[in-house]
Amino acid sequence: MSPLTDGARLLAAATGVPDYTPTVTPIEEHAGVLVKREDAWTRSGASGAKARALFTAAENAQGVVSAGARISPQLERAALVAHALGIPARLHTGYGKPTNETQLAEAAGATVFRHHPGRLTVIRARYRADAHTYKEAGWACVPFGMEHPVYLAQVSEQATRLPREVGRVVVPVGSGMTLAAIIRGLEASGHTATVLGVRVGADPTRLLDWYAPGWTERTTLVDAIDFYDEAADNHLGDLALDPHYEAKCLPFVGDGDLLWAVGARTSTLI
Repeated sequence: MSPLTDGARLLAAATGVPDYTPTVTPIEEHAGVLVKREDAWTRSGASGAKARALFTAAENAQGVVSAGARISPQLERAALVAHALGIPARLHTGYGKPTNETQLAEAAGATVFRHHPGRLTVIRARYRADAHTYKEAGWACVPFGMEHPVYLAQVSEQATRLPREVGRVVVPVGSGMTLAAIIRGLEASGHTATVLGVRVGADPTRLLDWYAPGWTERTTLVDAIDFYDEAADNHLGDLALDPHYEAKCLPFVGDGDLLWAVGARTSTLI
């Protein structure tokens, strides 16, 4: 796990990044590898495809309710989005020592609830109970793993824009929502690319079966190191990758592949 950094320092680093909000995020070459730069999308310090979806979902909301593991970047993104929009955030996570992500979320003004025991089933249950109450009050409720229609639609749209010469997409797989969205976009555009999903978290098959039926026809899943372990190297040339997600894909990237970079947590800026 990354060394603990002061939340105020992380907040300053995040909000010091200029906004960059293209309709279609770019594809760049780094160290000879094509990278879909969803991670480059940035607004008010919150970056990546999941921040883009959070902004869309919360634009006219009274507040944000979300959830994630203690090292999940979803915590910091939800907090930064709420901070930028001037609305409160209620974030659910597991009990334990502070992390960069919880420190940044609290520095951005979010209320972070730490549940014991810290199992994902407990975090999800506490989130659902809170969301049931606050959704009626006009809050944006974004579940653990970004299981949200806005995220699915936005990432699917990006996938429809991939060049035809891309033969295989390599993507980190946590909840499975990004992978499902990519598959849907490829199907919608008639693209023939295959997909290699590098699993960094729990079994994603439930969500994949639901959101991308038939996903096994073009997708192979392989296992990376444990989610809580960081990749030994999180750089692709001059590009810093998230050490818990995209960097774990690097051993699997081959010639002609496109690496789908979902986002990078703020601590990579320090």
